[in-house]
Amino acid sequence: MSPRPLEAVLRFAYVNGYTCEKWAEPTRQCLKKGDRKTTIELCELLLNRFFAQTRVSEPLLERYVAYAITGNEDLAQQQQQQQQFEAGECLIPPPIFLTCLVKCIETTAIQNPRQWAHILKCLPTVLSVVNADQIVSDLLNEKPNNEWPRILCNVFIMLSRLVAVGLYRDYYAKDNGAPLSSTMMAMEHEMATATQQQAASQLNNTQPGGSSLPFNFTMSQPSAFDPDATIDLAAFAEEPVSTEAIGSIDGHYSAHDSTQSTMMDSERIESSNAIRAAQIIVDLIENRSAKRIFEMMNNQQQRTEKKEARHAEEPWATCQAILAVPSSQASVSSADMSQNTHIQKLLLMINRLTDRDLDRRMAVHLKYQELEDEGTARALPSAGLMGYLYHMVQIRPGLSDDYIIDCLSKLQIIKGAFDESFFLEIWFAALTGLREASIGLYKPESLSKKENQQEQTISNSGKLDVITATNSLLWRNLVLVKVPYLIKKLQERKGSDDAKAYVKRPDGLAEGQEYNSLESSLAELHSFAGLLNGCSSPMATFEFFASSTSSKLFDKMTSGTNEEEEDDFMKLINDMGSTVDLNTAAVAKAIKNVGNEEIFTSIVRVCQDYGFVRDNVAQTLLKNATPSTKQEDNDQGFDIDMLDLDGGDAKQHHKNEDVEILTKNVEDRMNAIKENISRSAITELLHIAIVSMIHTRRIIDFVIELLVEKAEMRDIYSLARICDALNKCPPIIDVIGQLYHPVTILGPLEQMCNHWKPADSEMELDGRSGFDSPSDEDTDGVQVLYGKYGKIWTLIILVLNKFNLYVNIDSVFSEVDGFCYQFFTQGPLIYGRDVEDLAMDQFIRQWQTALLGDGISDDLLRFSTPQQLLQAAPTLLQRSILVYENGQIDNDTLLGIISYFQEKFLNFTLFPGIVSMLCDDVLAHNVSIAIMCLHQLLMSGNPPDMLLQLCGSSILGALLSLAEQRKQERIVAGLPAHHESSNSNNDSNNESGWEAQLNILQNHIKTNLGIEETNEQRQHHTETISTRVTCDNLSRKAQEMFRYIVKSGRSMFMRDVDADVVALWDASKAPKQVITHYLDMVMFQTVLDIGGPHWFVDMIVNEVLEAGKSGGAVRAAELGSCLITTPLARSADLDSSCSNLLRCLLQDIIPASLKKHASANASFFQGQTLGVFTSDCLVLMHDRGHDQEREFVHEFGHQFFETLVVDSENAPQMIHVKHDSTVTNGLVGALGRWPDMVIESPVWRGFLKGLMSNPLINESWPNTFI
Repeated sequence: MSPRPLEAVLRFAYVNGYTCEKWAEPTRQCLKKGDRKTTIELCELLLNRFFAQTRVSEPLLERYVAYAITGNEDLAQQQQQQQQFEAGECLIPPPIFLTCLVKCIETTAIQNPRQWAHILKCLPTVLSVVNADQIVSDLLNEKPNNEWPRILCNVFIMLSRLVAVGLYRDYYAKDNGAPLSSTMMAMEHEMATATQQQAASQLNNTQPGGSSLPFNFTMSQPSAFDPDATIDLAAFAEEPVSTEAIGSIDGHYSAHDSTQSTMMDSERIESSNAIRAAQIIVDLIENRSAKRIFEMMNNQQQRTEKKEARHAEEPWATCQAILAVPSSQASVSSADMSQNTHIQKLLLMINRLTDRDLDRRMAVHLKYQELEDEGTARALPSAGLMGYLYHMVQIRPGLSDDYIIDCLSKLQIIKGAFDESFFLEIWFAALTGLREASIGLYKPESLSKKENQQEQTISNSGKLDVITATNSLLWRNLVLVKVPYLIKKLQERKGSDDAKAYVKRPDGLAEGQEYNSLESSLAELHSFAGLLNGCSSPMATFEFFASSTSSKLFDKMTSGTNEEEEDDFMKLINDMGSTVDLNTAAVAKAIKNVGNEEIFTSIVRVCQDYGFVRDNVAQTLLKNATPSTKQEDNDQGFDIDMLDLDGGDAKQHHKNEDVEILTKNVEDRMNAIKENISRSAITELLHIAIVSMIHTRRIIDFVIELLVEKAEMRDIYSLARICDALNKCPPIIDVIGQLYHPVTILGPLEQMCNHWKPADSEMELDGRSGFDSPSDEDTDGVQVLYGKYGKIWTLIILVLNKFNLYVNIDSVFSEVDGFCYQFFTQGPLIYGRDVEDLAMDQFIRQWQTALLGDGISDDLLRFSTPQQLLQAAPTLLQRSILVYENGQIDNDTLLGIISYFQEKFLNFTLFPGIVSMLCDDVLAHNVSIAIMCLHQLLMSGNPPDMLLQLCGSSILGALLSLAEQRKQERIVAGLPAHHESSNSNNDSNNESGWEAQLNILQNHIKTNLGIEETNEQRQHHTETISTRVTCDNLSRKAQEMFRYIVKSGRSMFMRDVDADVVALWDASKAPKQVITHYLDMVMFQTVLDIGGPHWFVDMIVNEVLEAGKSGGAVRAAELGSCLITTPLARSADLDSSCSNLLRCLLQDIIPASLKKHASANASFFQGQTLGVFTSDCLVLMHDRGHDQEREFVHEFGHQFFETLVVDSENAPQMIHVKHDSTVTNGLVGALGRWPDMVIESPVWRGFLKGLMSNPLINESWPNTFI
């Protein structure tokens, strides 16, 4: 329908002063003949004419507008009858009116303050039709043409613009083209002549349809003032229009007379509009649930579009940008307006809505405030963080970086922690473990300056063992290498530029200094001197590891040569010679200085190297961290530090020079290794990595890249030297496994071990350039190649043993048909008994003939392969033993065969094949012969260096089992129990020869492995790294450890811990050379393997509920969720996987526990603690792992939340959303119904509240809670 009839009707009614009812009657007839488009045209017609008047108000037109959109021309009566507002009776429905109105804001916000004052009076009535429940329901049901969310978004932007105009009038007036004062003066001058123009214009308005009427509408928004449109309303009105009836929305503001157009009056109108607009915005948010509508809209978009919600759909960011102080305005023009309570409330509310993390932090703050009482104050570090960081050191293989970053980011959101406090908790957790690991270390004899008697006492009381030294090294690597790297990745995941996110610290170390979050955390960390001072330097572990492998670098560090004289001498040699000496005294001194640095100094330097800490801040932190040293030998007796000699700065400069010297030396070593690879050069580089943690990752990356490069080139000589260096320094393999997955090492070696044969490599004839040790010179010919292959194979066995990868070979080796995969999945085979293979039988006969004859020739080696020899070795020894049993060979011949396998080029066949076969014979076959062979293998001839390290535990286990078997046999036979003693001369005559060898072997292995057993442990082998934990008390100790970490948490206010834990902080009370950590993840891993998933989860839930009653609720929820969602199982068995633990929790333990505690009248607080724990488990498991695991967790969570929708007043406000299941019921399982007794109990209500307190539940499972 053409707008001409609507325009004619409106013009005629307006000129003749018709009432609203008279104007509305013909207008409705026109609308009935049209459609929605006609209604839009009517709305645009009214608004265009309404906003055409920029100087004065037009009461009649205002009444038309009010009647068209509200159905009532009297605003005072409208305010009283707001609840009876019927949108269907209005000429213009609210959605259409609001859609057209928001288009006018850009051009009219400055020019038409009086018109907007009238519109704002009508808006509350128009917006009263907003029904959040109905809109949300339409969004959930995905009804088409749901326009309200978009309309409300534009309304918020429109109202924010009006508020901004009232706040910053001068700025917007200037932006409109003229200052506000000049605009007001022009308006006054034009209105003074308005009456004179009205008479002349009235003469031309006698024809309703004439185009010359001042009622000349345009269908577009007005962009400028039209002087011809000004009409004297009094000349056309049939009766005077009272403006008193048009009241404000809250009764505090009244309409202004149209003739009062002074600048002060205009300012008052704009201020009134701003306040009224702010009130409307606040009302929409607080009473109309606008925030909920926008959240539901974004959730639906995320659900339908399968991507991250587009937060730009919400108006909050746009509103904040509009309400922000203009950059060109130095100060706010209206101080009174900025102090208005409604304006302040609006600004605060918008700031909160734009801060996505604020809601989470507020929710988490309330949760922690409710769960923690005064007696169980939150302690640092958090139990959840301790669980993850201790897992990185104690459980092998470790977690992937992506997994850890995902857990840390979720944990920070769950805790609601700012970056500064969260980083501080990470440092606390890592340093706590390092402090505990440092207790068992002692100062080595060569580095100690104590008296000889004291040194002898220390050496006798506690000798440093490889387990203690490796544990300390791993914790130091975690603090200085792993944690900074994780913080870097965590910041990259957030996408925040932390270098610019400075936090003002008025009490900072430097005046006016601004710190970013990490710098601030380090500044706070420095105040915890007790924790930092308890972390020892790495020099003790360095000397322990370096002493086992001689190198020029270690000799230089331990020599007593005058360093200054040697520096000059070495400089002279370097100038005269053509080669560069990389082991100068200056380098050795730099390594010592870096190794003896305080832990805080090392942390700052590593973070500075990563770019987290700026150079000037690092200098400030290190300057304050440098202790004030006094000259004790000063004869004058005064403190030299009182003199301003910049001694601290000089010391820091010297330390910086040490790092620079070491960095340059590392680069030179890498370049030299690339040109000529040698085992000694790589060993020295690895020794530097143990001491200087700032270079650790760089060195390890270089070694791995070199390993991959040489493996791809199939250069067995270079590859063997790299592997030999790693074999000689086993702790560095532990460090590599902490930073990367062990497959990083095994992957490049798999192809070489699967397919290499002697014919693939040529012999080196360059004067023994391939030998790195004198022992290698005993081999020649093809034996050299077998020896090189043996070093590669030894590294593979070492990595598999260290990280317990036998249980999941599928994740280690990719070539299923390859030798490595088949060898470790089938195990050592005895051909002729376990399997029949004619080709292998012929190979074995050839080697057996050679072993019993003239020996192994080069031709036999050349036409054989190491892979065949590894497969045949157990059968060769087993058949030799059978020949010995039949008396065909004597004792010396059998031992000679074993000695032959000890040769350098064949010793790699001992592990695991030959050793496994002998261990089986110890328990199942001829015991005496097997023990005799083991005695020859371990204590005679030339046993391999790695034999005890790789197979010592297996051999000891077999020997202990045999000893226990003999003990039980004696008990059954009624013989005295003291026959089991291996240290009694009186009983030695009653023992056979092999029994004596059995005891000798046990003592030999225990001595070399550093195993010491107390009287309580003689029968039961220690299960974990903790002390006094046996099979009998494992479950009890695990529960006690969980309870202690919950109740104490390293808090100075809570000391409910046993004496052993207290002894951790007092070196005088701690046992020597014992690894005793406050949190032992290996114990939880062991109790999960032995007790099973159901007992494990039930134990955690019971402790969580107990903590809800006795204190420590938050710590119990954090530690429990960490144990459930962090992989602990040693094998690939799905029963102990995290997914199965979650299924067991939600499907069995939670329903049973709620039912049990509901009948016992458990408290609301216990249920809330259980709910927080359950929600943490769900969130931490969500969107993690492979695709099948993700689908399972997502679907299982959906089904669990659906079971919570019950027909009860105690049920949560949940939406039962129908969704398409992507996982079969067989995989998910069935979830039962909740009994009425549970639903009506306080523990149920608390459980639901705890679930809803997690801010990530609705993000992970949209539309779960309202």
